[in-house]
Parts: sequence; structure tokens; C-alpha cells
Amino acid sequence: MSGRWLTWLVSRGERRRRRKLREWEAAGRPETPPSSVKHAIILEYARRFGLATFVETGTYHGGTVEAVQGAFRRIYTIELDPQLAARARQRFAGHAHVTVLQGDSGKVLPSVLARLTEPALFWLDAHYSGPGTARASRDTPIVDEISAILAHPVPGHVALIDDARGFGALPDYPTLAALEDFVRERAAGLVYEVSDDVIRIHPRKAG
Repeated sequence: MSGRWLTWLVSRGERRRRRKLREWEAAGRPETPPSSVKHAIILEYARRFGLATFVETGTYHGGTVEAVQGAFRRIYTIELDPQLAARARQRFAGHAHVTVLQGDSGKVLPSVLARLTEPALFWLDAHYSGPGTARASRDTPIVDEISAILAHPVPGHVALIDDARGFGALPDYPTLAALEDFVRERAAGLVYEVSDDVIRIHPRKAG
């Protein structure tokens, strides 16, 4: 693919994201933002904190990785469902900086963390959501994921958790308050906030 063609694709995607953002804001910012808004949130935090490594749990069809892959030097994405993981490997076969891992992210994430020597941006979206998705021992591994991230010795990680509306409402999800308590018990200095259906856990200052 030529550089000119790639630049056109990137700018086209950015225009689409901006249009979706305007439409969502014009609609009064409903509870569930479109995926383009969430992609913009990821990119915003990557820029704000200068993060070059992206770790995703819950690959699904790979839409998030596709949307943000140009902003990161290294990407790890974990998918429980073997078929979805295989399709993602095919989709990103030409992207040397993207690694697709198959397995329960609550168990696989520590092995990814062991490879990291600098802060990363984590997009945590692994959960069972009915037919077409896989289920491990629980509907969501979020507590195991957050535990592993907070215990990692490298400081400066940013964790963004999708589908905040499901916390306290769906099986195996802690309430938002319980998750905040869990985080503060382990890392009292971090910011914990919820906005636009995304839980944001990050240092108080970039750098």
C-alpha cells in the first residue's frame, strides 16, 4: 500500500470519527457512545500520557485495533474465542506490531505485562455477551485484569474499561463503587472517574 493511499485512508477514518462524534453530541450524548467515540477516547489518552503500547482484552472482530493501530508502536490484543482470535490473526497478519493472543485474558494478561518495560494503555473489553462470543468461568475477568495491572511494577499505566453501564447490572460485574474501592485499596494515588460509558483509571499527571 502506497504512503499516499494510507494517508488518505487515515484521514478518511478521522473524518468519519469526527462526524460520528458530532452526531452523538448533537443527540445529547446518549448513554452508549458509538465505537468511534470510544476510539477517540483511546487516542486522546494515548496522546495525553505519551503511551506507545496498547493492550486490549476482548478483540472480537478487531475493530478497535484497526481504528487505533496507527497510533501505537506495539499492540497486544487478547481474545478468548478461538475462531475470533484466528480471524484477527488473519486480519492483522500484515501488521508486524500487532500480536493476537488467544485465551482467558484474566490469565493471559500477566504474561503480556511481563513483556512490558514502559507504561501502556489498556482497553479492557473482555466479557461474555451472548452467541458469537466465548465465556470463561465468569462473564467478565475485569477484577483479575485490574489486579494484574495494578500489581505491575512499571508505573504510569492507563486503564480504560468499556461498558461502564454494565457494572453492578450484569452477572459477575462489581458495582462502580466497589471497583473504585478495589482500585483505591491498591493504588490510592490514581484517578478513578467514569464518563461516556468508560471507566478511566490513570495517574494524576502525564509523564
